[in-house]
Amino acid sequence: MTAGALKEADRPNILWLSAEDISPHLGCYGDANAITPHLDKLATEGTRYTHAFTTAGVCAPCRSGIITGMYQTTLGTHHMRCKAVLPEHIKPFPMYLREAGYYCTNNSKTDYQFRHPKETWDFSGRKGHWRNRKKGQPFFAVFNFTGCHESGIASEAKYKSVTAGLKPSQRQDASKLTMPPYYPDTPIVREDWKRNYE
Repeated sequence: MTAGALKEADRPNILWLSAEDISPHLGCYGDANAITPHLDKLATEGTRYTHAFTTAGVCAPCRSGIITGMYQTTLGTHHMRCKAVLPEHIKPFPMYLREAGYYCTNNSKTDYQFRHPKETWDFSGRKGHWRNRKKGQPFFAVFNFTGCHESGIASEAKYKSVTAGLKPSQRQDASKLTMPPYYPDTPIVREDWKRNYE
């Protein structure tokens, strides 16, 4: 289907929430350890992907595949921290949505391993929001949450900063978590695993 194939009245609004390093560790995917009631409710009202996987094991290469729909090895974006040059015929997919009349915003990660064309987004930055579109215009809005990115919880100071606002009911007890069988069951590993949930 091409970007213009849908009639104007049939074009859905698209809200894309991006969170790194969480895998399917959400209640809506059956994870009993997860305390994610708001995301679980949102999942019942939207589309939940149950057979999705990544073709790259690290954030920026993965992001390059998502935004282009292509394998990272095809684009030369498979190594972390590269500066690939996209072939002229390859466009980030929000450009197709914009051509179809969508208002596209990104709040606010653009680390794609390549310099994206300025036409990719109507607005990209911390103030990017679908509310800024014309009345009745369909939107595609991306919100990137970095609090769960491993780099954001690795140090004690960052972990405390990211989790400072949690209520006691949102905290995890490391001793009660179900550990994956491929991790050693030690207090240090349990503490690290707990941080992924908080």
